[in-house]
Amino acid sequence: MKTKSISFITAILYSFLLYQQGAGINVLLLNLILLGILYFLHKEKSKNTYTYLFAIGAIVSAIFVAVHGHALSIITNIVSLIFLSVNLHLQNASVASLLVQGLYAYSTSPIHKLLQLFQKKEEATEGETEKPMGINKTAIVFISSLVFILFISFYRHMSAGFNEFILNLNFDFISIPVLFHYTIGAVLLGTFFRPYILQQLEAREGNQKIHLKYKNFTAYSFTGLNITEDTEKLLAKVIFIGLNLLLMLVNIFDTEFIINRKLPENMSYSEYVHQGVGALIWSILLAIAVILWVFRGSQNFNTNNSVKNLSYVWIGLNLWLVVSAAIRNHMYISEYDLFTYKRIGVYVFLFCATLGLALTFAKIRYKLSNYFLVRTNTLIWYVLLVCSVSVNWDKAITTHHLSQAIANNREADLNYVCSLSYQAYPSIVGYLVNQTKKPSTNPVQIDNSHNYYLISNIIDNLAFRDINYNWKSYNYARCKTYRELDELVHPIAEQLPNQSAIHYLNIFASFRNPFNF
Repeated sequence: MKTKSISFITAILYSFLLYQQGAGINVLLLNLILLGILYFLHKEKSKNTYTYLFAIGAIVSAIFVAVHGHALSIITNIVSLIFLSVNLHLQNASVASLLVQGLYAYSTSPIHKLLQLFQKKEEATEGETEKPMGINKTAIVFISSLVFILFISFYRHMSAGFNEFILNLNFDFISIPVLFHYTIGAVLLGTFFRPYILQQLEAREGNQKIHLKYKNFTAYSFTGLNITEDTEKLLAKVIFIGLNLLLMLVNIFDTEFIINRKLPENMSYSEYVHQGVGALIWSILLAIAVILWVFRGSQNFNTNNSVKNLSYVWIGLNLWLVVSAAIRNHMYISEYDLFTYKRIGVYVFLFCATLGLALTFAKIRYKLSNYFLVRTNTLIWYVLLVCSVSVNWDKAITTHHLSQAIANNREADLNYVCSLSYQAYPSIVGYLVNQTKKPSTNPVQIDNSHNYYLISNIIDNLAFRDINYNWKSYNYARCKTYRELDELVHPIAEQLPNQSAIHYLNIFASFRNPFNF
């Protein structure tokens, strides 16, 4: 079967499973179908370490879509599928290359489809008199349709049962939005099964090596100045010595702040953390850039290790800066008792930066190429992304923040936690319900009517999005959310300003019953 035919058929399943549905077991089913088709199309190419890795990443992320249904697992699944499809046509390309190739393939796919269409028309016009007459598909569709319509009309008059069947046929499911969704799916799946590859990038990466080989230094000119090997070596020493002294000074002042816990004047924790992380990002990027420039060739084989030792000190000072930024971020989180995605992202970046610096040390120590750094770092980032989908982040963030707010008798940041997905809703509603039960000598401190309004608003927002979902949108977190909300809200149902919330909860109850979650 041709790839085009497979794309059109799979697009029907794509639309059936995903149209107007949430993320759940539909994503897992679609992944199983796509992986099965890929294996059927590329049996020999499938026997590859990277292919196995991306296939596992796709399945793991799809499973956690069916468990948590959060955005991170969906993004990870899309990335895994793109890497998998492109890797089957490249074989052993780096994750960085797969990312570039994937972005190119999917962003230019509609343009390629149109160009192919016009090209076929031009070829057909040019070869009209030369090529023998082939199969006229348009004629087949048109004539066979007329025959079918004619005989359906005859059979309707012959059979009352068949006539009733035809009259009861409902084609309301076919609409412009459905056709548009199908078209988008067909284009995406066509690219998935046959992505467009940048041949120049593929050829260039094929020439890259992990281990460096000695090459004689070639003098070059920089802004009119001639740079010899000795000049570059001395320049590297001067740069590393100066940068080490500067970074040492920065780290000393940073350490003093951490010990004394005294913020600079007119600066908040947020500003201090953002300032520190911003400086850290630039410092590490520039550090790695300088090291890649210095150790791109003959300096790796120099018997004098002074430049190498200075670079090791530079890497160590940057690691010191990483630890300092982690402590700043911890202090910031402790001040507000609130993890956010940005604050968690800081920890993730610091972890990746630490690995990046360690790999840079290995690159210098074992005379490895710059390509080694790119390939290894991007592979680690992908593996980290796949591992991160196992955590229900929205629920974890909300539960931690609200428990800390209660323990420390602080006001919770409801605006932030309410902006998270439905996984956070049971924790928020449970917190609000408990607030209404608290005895208070000062009624102004706890506004029960406002809490009841927030509870109704949360359920209404959930219902507005989920009311038309069916079995395709099932995931464990969504069903658990419905059950917990049901248990929390029913005892206070009469207090809610919007009684439609109870109606929605009853619908949610019937939604989850078949799976008995």
